[in-house]
Amino acid sequence: MNSKKLLIWLVIVVMAVFAAACGGNTEPAEESSGGDELQVAQELIVLTGSDASTFDPHFCTDSATEIFNKNMYNNLVRFNSEMELVPDLAESWSVSEDNLTWTFKLRQGVKFHDGTPFNAESVKVSFERVLNPDTGSPRRSVMEIIDKVEVVDESTVNITTKTPCGSLLQQLAHPVAAIISPTALDTYGEEYSSHPVGTGPFKFVEWKIGEELVLERNEDYFDNPPQVAKVYFRVVPEDATRSLLLESGSADIAMRLPVTEVERLEGNAEISISESDTVMTMYVALNNNKGALKDARVRQALNYAVDKSVIVNDILGGLATVADAPISPYTWGYASIGTYPYDVEKAKQLLDEAGYANGLELELWTPVGRYLMDTQVSENLQAQWAEAGINVKIRQWEFQALMSEVKKGEFDMVLLGWSPSTGDADQGLYPVFHSSQWPPASNRAHYSNATVDKLLEDAKLEVDSEKRAELYKQAQQIITDEAVWTFLYYPKQALAFRSNISGIEVLPTEHILLEDVVKN
Repeated sequence: MNSKKLLIWLVIVVMAVFAAACGGNTEPAEESSGGDELQVAQELIVLTGSDASTFDPHFCTDSATEIFNKNMYNNLVRFNSEMELVPDLAESWSVSEDNLTWTFKLRQGVKFHDGTPFNAESVKVSFERVLNPDTGSPRRSVMEIIDKVEVVDESTVNITTKTPCGSLLQQLAHPVAAIISPTALDTYGEEYSSHPVGTGPFKFVEWKIGEELVLERNEDYFDNPPQVAKVYFRVVPEDATRSLLLESGSADIAMRLPVTEVERLEGNAEISISESDTVMTMYVALNNNKGALKDARVRQALNYAVDKSVIVNDILGGLATVADAPISPYTWGYASIGTYPYDVEKAKQLLDEAGYANGLELELWTPVGRYLMDTQVSENLQAQWAEAGINVKIRQWEFQALMSEVKKGEFDMVLLGWSPSTGDADQGLYPVFHSSQWPPASNRAHYSNATVDKLLEDAKLEVDSEKRAELYKQAQQIITDEAVWTFLYYPKQALAFRSNISGIEVLPTEHILLEDVVKN
């Protein structure tokens, strides 16, 4: 945040403290519904460290943006906080004896935000849009197992897969399978992202890039309208500033606070803290297609040179666990492969063998404010790698600018997190390690291995869970041995909110759902 914006925020904080001291709290508005008095709060202010990339769910590639979209859209099925699949726009479903055709019975009477009806045709339009190669959806691979979508009647849709697929429901819970308004799509075309229309609990109002997203209550929401009239997602990259604004009462919820701020706020009776595990893996993508990083020995050296426990304990304060596989224990298909032990001498030996006995110079790209303590983590990596003779220059980026630039493939290394929104190893591994998924898709490391490709392809089609798990274990072993990434840790998510707030649903996929929030 530049000095001018920081000054503005500090003025806001001072004003908020003054208002609170004078008893100037915002009172919830009252709304009558069927004779019962429903308390609808005027606003909910949520602070996030990074901005959105797109409000078109079929083009979204980052979980930070998915948080916004999940509050505007629905899928046929969804996950709850225990990662259990539950009905969403589909009331029930069944599968044929050959395990190829899935029949979904849809909710009736549901409307999109533009007033048009949700029906089987809208499911067909949304899914076929993602599946059409000409659309260019970067998440097409999530749904490519689907062969055809057929409208049976207004409230029944058949989905036929190319082969039996044991993870279809998990894939349909992915954000890319969100249902959008066909009318809005026809009306706005390529400008749809600026006019998003879903069926979710909140409707799009306004987006000020780099500053604020405003959503409003969907009064026609099928699963009880929210009890908040408007939600303001405000972008505040600085951890301490988010914490200060929350503490002063200028915000209701603050996302991704570091342990130093969490520990300080825990002593405040007006603040509540929620800590939970995630399916995310934090890693450094090593560009396997560039310079010295083409050599697996160099990539292995980068792994041996990092003591991950120092990052987990000293920087993150225990709000993470050291990664021992490419995917987290909360993702189905995880297998504990083992972590590279901290061994600086081994790292130096590998660099010597690779022809870099006199050291190596690389550049690390890192976002600011997107991940928990991302700046501090990058600086610690820089210091640890220096001990092995690897001199690293850090280049900081605003997150969405980083994601745009990474697609060009001109980096050496980049600090990122991967959070499979299906909770399944298919999404945990295929998009980031299969050779068909090079940028602009999500294989940021530009990794290519024919054996891994075959394992991931076979696992995608396997319906026997034990055989499928074994295929994923073999793939994870090869990926780890070849040091495709510098594997770091599995972060926990810390959410801080005012004590008068309840009903926040936090999912291990990093999604935060606000439809049941109550502000007293």
